[in-house]
Amino acid sequence: MPETEEIAKAVQEAAKLGNVSIDTVQKIGGFIAKVFKEPFAELSGIVTDRLKFIRWQRLLKMVDDVNRKLTEKGITNTRAVPPKLALPIFEESSLEEDDNLHSLWSNLLANAMDPNFDNEIRYGYVEMIKNITPTEAQILKCIYDQLNLHGLLDDTLSIVKDNWISKYDLLKFVNIDDNAYEVSMSNLMRIQCISLLKQSTNAGLGPFISKTMELETFALTPLGLKFIEACIN
Repeated sequence: MPETEEIAKAVQEAAKLGNVSIDTVQKIGGFIAKVFKEPFAELSGIVTDRLKFIRWQRLLKMVDDVNRKLTEKGITNTRAVPPKLALPIFEESSLEEDDNLHSLWSNLLANAMDPNFDNEIRYGYVEMIKNITPTEAQILKCIYDQLNLHGLLDDTLSIVKDNWISKYDLLKFVNIDDNAYEVSMSNLMRIQCISLLKQSTNAGLGPFISKTMELETFALTPLGLKFIEACIN
């Protein structure tokens, strides 16, 4: 049976949830079949139950974003994504209102579908995205960009985590006040994206290190690096 006919079977169910056009159902349904590498007819019940086909506009945006990213990479033959990973991405992206965070879901799915993406795609990244704010995503990208600018991403993970960054340097690129900084850095430490230096010496660390050191100096963790490469950068 042609895929369009399989997808059409889901239209009636989707229509119960709102005014959804057949073209939209076919576009998203075809993409879901592409992700799982399975006929849509076999998936429609699972996806309908899990997602309820809500927030179609945002889900459609993710479809367009992921297809664009794959096209830009020249990827035509994608790999299947396990439902354990793909279903939460569909659900969370359909609920995400912030465009910056929405792009993290698109990046994660695009990399999961890319057979040339070598880094491990961890299920834990789903919870990590759910637990950060747009400002915290900006902070992580800034840290990554600065390490990359200074050629510190082409060596071992131990080199990455041994390069400490000061609050002073970060705030030159991220416009937030002290309260927002402290909350954001505490959260990024909680999800193990950064580690903090809590020593009482500034030996070898430059002139911008506070004597108290609390939340003043930090490094990217190996997990934080891989999370950024899979979801942010």
